[in-house]
Amino acid sequence: MPQHRLILDKKTQSTYHAISFTTMQLPCFNEYRELFYDLNKRKIVPNNIKELLTPCGLAFWIMDDGSKHGEGLHLSVYGFTNTDVDKLIFTLQDKFNLKCSIHYNKDNKPRIYIFKESMSILILLVKPYFIKEMLYKLGL
Repeated sequence: MPQHRLILDKKTQSTYHAISFTTMQLPCFNEYRELFYDLNKRKIVPNNIKELLTPCGLAFWIMDDGSKHGEGLHLSVYGFTNTDVDKLIFTLQDKFNLKCSIHYNKDNKPRIYIFKESMSILILLVKPYFIKEMLYKLGL
């Protein structure tokens, strides 16, 4: 059952609503867990990410961890090592022809920045898979 709770932001003294829920564990997803998590339960990027990442997968990644930044876009990759972030950047550049680089936030956590010159390519790739409520992440 979904659980509702109120969260107080101590900096702004604003109260926010949060809804959380748990999903079932299904054995059919074990293959993906083994691909994207190591034995210590840390997130990893598999070596064959270039084969695995599709425009649909990229769209869901952006809807989850993406944010518009100026005329470009940030993808949060906080849970990954720099080596894994490099794999992701190479995949975005080589497979999708997106100009991107690594940026760090104020806490020195990595983000992938997709440059404004690549936004038109990115939009053509992912827009068909976006729900309308998330199009703002593409500046639409």
